[in-house]
Amino acid sequence: MLDKSSPFASPQPPFGTAEAGYVVAIRRLRRAIVTCELAPGAFVGEADLVARFALGRAAVRVALTELAAARFVSRHARQGWRVAPVNGALSRDVLAALARLEPVLIDTAPDAATKAALIEAAGILDTVIGRDEPQAVTMARAAARRIRELLAAGANGFLRDWLLCAWDHADRIVRQLELVGYAVPVADLRDLVQALCDGDLAAAARALRKDQSRFADALARGFLAKAEFFAPGDARSARRRKPVLARAVESSSQPLTKDQKR
Repeated sequence: MLDKSSPFASPQPPFGTAEAGYVVAIRRLRRAIVTCELAPGAFVGEADLVARFALGRAAVRVALTELAAARFVSRHARQGWRVAPVNGALSRDVLAALARLEPVLIDTAPDAATKAALIEAAGILDTVIGRDEPQAVTMARAAARRIRELLAAGANGFLRDWLLCAWDHADRIVRQLELVGYAVPVADLRDLVQALCDGDLAAAARALRKDQSRFADALARGFLAKAEFFAPGDARSARRRKPVLARAVESSSQPLTKDQKR
């Protein structure tokens, strides 16, 4: 059971009401993708998802369309839907998005209610960060995500959605690296929280840049250490995998056929 601090927890509908099927499907499939329950790069069919997650066919189709807009999946003719791979390109996109979007969250000091919630989340982080037990790591990640979502709560809808999407992609990268044996350190956002609660926005900006730099370094080291797990795994020929420019140069060095000479 997920507690309220979990990054995957969702508000429950009011008593006596029911969520629309497609809303449930979006949340369930997105969670499966972020946790790598649906493996990065894997092809999945709508019928398989319906059976696996006990969802309606129409709801699954709507959910996949929504997830495609957020770049979690892509549609391929005659092959079904492909879960977005985790690779260096995704990592670069996520880091660039965070570098642009996260600083907006610390332009102003939080209000009293947000301060109290931030201090509470930072307190949880303080008790478990640095510990290696799986449960402690899970709690630390949930507390760090809670801090980020508290900061995003006051942002406009577009910014909040973009950030939630970027954070989910970041969580997916971290999870995939963990699955192949590389542990990414948990974000230590305690200095950021302290600076914001003190009203020191310059110190908060420095703390944020430090966290972003730490995360970028961790991802770079992870992809380097586990490069064999992120090599291209498709079935295309070696010729088709060559860069377009290399193929063009190779073709230009071949003798012309009779038809080409004409």
